[in-house]
Amino acid sequence: MSVKVENVRFPSAGNTLLGRIYRPEGRAKKPAVAICHGYPGNTKNMDLAEELALNEIVTLIFYYQGAWGSTGKFSLMNLETGAQDAVAYLRALKDVDPKRVGLVSHSMGALPLTKTMSLDPTIKTGILISPADITALAANDTIEGTAWWFTETAKGRLTGVTVEGMTAGLAEALKRTNPVKLVPKIKAPIMVIVGTNDTRSPPELCRRVYEAANEPKKWALVEGADHDFSDHRIPMIKVVMERLKETL
Repeated sequence: MSVKVENVRFPSAGNTLLGRIYRPEGRAKKPAVAICHGYPGNTKNMDLAEELALNEIVTLIFYYQGAWGSTGKFSLMNLETGAQDAVAYLRALKDVDPKRVGLVSHSMGALPLTKTMSLDPTIKTGILISPADITALAANDTIEGTAWWFTETAKGRLTGVTVEGMTAGLAEALKRTNPVKLVPKIKAPIMVIVGTNDTRSPPELCRRVYEAANEPKKWALVEGADHDFSDHRIPMIKVVMERLKETL
C-alpha cells in the first residue's frame, strides 16, 4: 500500500486555509477524516494521518485562519468555520465517500470538532484526543494567565493574537464552544483518548467530556502518555485506528 501526500489549500470565509492531504492508492471512494489540530505548537499529527491513509482512510490536516500560513487572523471564535469548510472540502473530493466523513481532534481542536458535529448530524464519528477543558482555561482566576501564555506561545506561529483578544476569545468560547456543553448535542459515536500523565488536559477533566457524551461512546487511557503523546504515539494511533474501523 502506498500513500500520496500533497499540500492543499481551500477557501474559508474569504480566507485561504492551508493543509496537507494523505490519500490511499486506488480510485474507489473511501472514508475520510479531517484532523482539527490543537493550539499551534509542534504537534500536527502527521504520523497519525499517514497511518490512517495506509489503512484506507483519506486524511486531511488543515490549519485554521491565521495559523501556520493560512490567511486571516487567528481567533478561537472562527475555528469551527475552518472545520466546517474542511468537511465540505473532503466531501467534494472524487475519491471520498461523502457519507463516511469523520473528525479527529487534539487538545483545543475539541472546540471546533464538537461545535461542527453538534450542527452537522451527518458527520459519522468524532475522536477527541486530550480534549481541552475550556471551563478550566476560562475560569475567572485563570483566564488572564491563560491568555498571556497563549499569546506568548503564538509568536512565530499565529497572526493577529493579542492578550486582550485571547482573553475575550476564551470568555466567548466558554459560552459558545465549550465541548462539555456541546457534546450532549452530538448523536454520532464519540471517543475520548487521554494520557495518564497529561498535565494540560488531565484525565479527570477529560472525563467530563466523556460523561456528557451520548452513547455509543468510548473512553481510552494510554498509560504514561503526556498531552502530546510524545513517547506514546504508536499506542495512541492504534486506539484511533481501531475506533475508526468500528464507527467510520
